[in-house]
This record gives sequence, structure tokens and C-alpha cells, in this order.
Amino acid sequence: MKQSRSPYCPSCAEVDFQNFLKVRDFIREPANKQTTIGALVEATGVSELDITRYIHEGRLIIKDNPSLNIACIRCGNPTNQGKVCADCQTDMQQELKGLQATATKQSVRAYRLD
Repeated sequence: MKQSRSPYCPSCAEVDFQNFLKVRDFIREPANKQTTIGALVEATGVSELDITRYIHEGRLIIKDNPSLNIACIRCGNPTNQGKVCADCQTDMQQELKGLQATATKQSVRAYRLD
């Protein structure tokens, strides 16, 4: 039965949280800074899908682990900066600036009718 914002029942949410702690504690160890996602899956027993979900949710920060990469959700290139790679972040910022400039040019003028 779903409770609060979690998609899991309380017992499954606890298992998910314990899996998260295993992964987090493993990558925090200085000896494991060069671990890959495959080695992380083997060492912790947590699925790659769950590890990727932790990263996408922002619960697991991997930028200090240069060998631990996931696919950018926009282009598919490997990144360790979160959901989107640096190139796509730059592209998206440029697109947003262009949209903002277009919206500013097309602003609606208000007239008073007395």
C-alpha cells in the first residue's frame, strides 16, 4: 500500500533505503573512488537501474567518482554530473535564452480605454 510520496510500501521503502545506503557508503570509501557502475552493482548487489534512479533523484552525487558514469538523458553520452551532460546543459541554457529573448520581443502591450 502506497503511503506519502514514496511509490513503495513501508517495507519496500526500507529495503530501497538500505540499498541506497549500501551504494552511498561504498562510493564514499577512498579506495572505491575509481569504481565503475558494473563493479558497484557486483559489490553492493543493488541493480544498475536502482543506482541510476538514485543519481537521477539527486540522492547520490557521483561527480567525485570519475569512473562512475551514467547516460545523459538528453543525448545518451556518458556523464557523472547528474541527469544531463555539460554539453547538453550549455545547449539547453542557450535555447532558454533564445526563448526568453523571443518572448520579450513578443510582449503584449496594454492600452487604456477611457
